[in-house]
Amino acid sequence: ECLTMRYLLLAMILLSTACQTARHGTAPAPLVQRAQAFEDVVRWGALEKMVVFTKIDPSKPVTIPEGLDNVRVTGYELASGLAEVKPNRWSQTAVIDYVLTDRQIVRQLIDHQVWVSDDDGKSWYRENPLPQFN
Repeated sequence: ECLTMRYLLLAMILLSTACQTARHGTAPAPLVQRAQAFEDVVRWGALEKMVVFTKIDPSKPVTIPEGLDNVRVTGYELASGLAEVKPNRWSQTAVIDYVLTDRQIVRQLIDHQVWVSDDDGKSWYRENPLPQFN
């Protein structure tokens, strides 16, 4: 019985590893980590932290969109995983389900993400605007 449990555990580990590989294909590891961190921030509702994933312009103040405290994310699913558009430029699309808590309105948005690296893949930032939770 103990041997059976070991095989079951090993199968589960191999399956989860295969799913991660299929999900992000040949994307660079730092990009995969950055995209997953963005997903975690959104999924767990720390929406004000989304700005950390954008390119910061030192000459402009960072502004956090208003009303994020009224949003509760209920789902985050990838519609398409990371795909290379051209060198150091990748995209993916996520479907985000959320509720506007003051009105109990359920909404869904499609978040087309464009990830770019200016240093040959060492660090990544989101180039396009952050999703708008209206």
